[in-house]
Amino acid sequence: MTVPAATPAEPPPPAPSPSSGSSGGPLGRISHSPLGGFIPWILFSAIGGPDTWETAAIAALLAAVLLMLFDIGAIGADSPTRTGVRHPKLLDVASILFFGGFVIAGFSTARHDVMGVDQYAQAISSGALALIAFLSVLVGHPFTVDYAKEQTPPEVWHTPMFRHVNVVLTLVWGVIFALCAGLGIAAVHATSKGAQDWFSWYLPIILIIVGFKVNSRYPETVRRRAEAGG
Repeated sequence: MTVPAATPAEPPPPAPSPSSGSSGGPLGRISHSPLGGFIPWILFSAIGGPDTWETAAIAALLAAVLLMLFDIGAIGADSPTRTGVRHPKLLDVASILFFGGFVIAGFSTARHDVMGVDQYAQAISSGALALIAFLSVLVGHPFTVDYAKEQTPPEVWHTPMFRHVNVVLTLVWGVIFALCAGLGIAAVHATSKGAQDWFSWYLPIILIIVGFKVNSRYPETVRRRAEAGG
């Protein structure tokens, strides 16, 4: 996911694969990639609808809490890059806060006061993800850093290349989710079922696939450029 900075005297080591440094089997591998952090948001989009967004928010909140608890407890002696107690990931914490707020709103607000949430739930969640991504860059902690640290040794965490790769990847995800938010708004105003399906499902899925392609290929591209320049 990330690569260490190169020095003139020593070429950079190979970029880690998405599954490197993972422990705990399939669940461990998922928790060590952005896909794990996106699971609550995927659940919310899949379940949410005009009459089900409260249920979707509860499911997403439970998924976020369970994911964070698993992630904290997933550290073990077989992990080459982490020791001791593991801190929650920024995306996990943001997910719990966001969906916790949705659940509270669902139980404490009258239905007619949240009619807009029924229609724009998908756009709101995508917009929130975009905001989380952009703000994480602004505060100096791109959210992809938490996943990259599980795939790289500690000595590379403070190198310029490590930070550069994660800033770029986080910004890419931010742009993708901002586009998904726009598609969610377009879906609400679409006049045909076909257009709604494209705006709600097909185009967002294509964008997410593009995001994961960039997430897996960009670090390798940076590594090759560093080797060529070294």
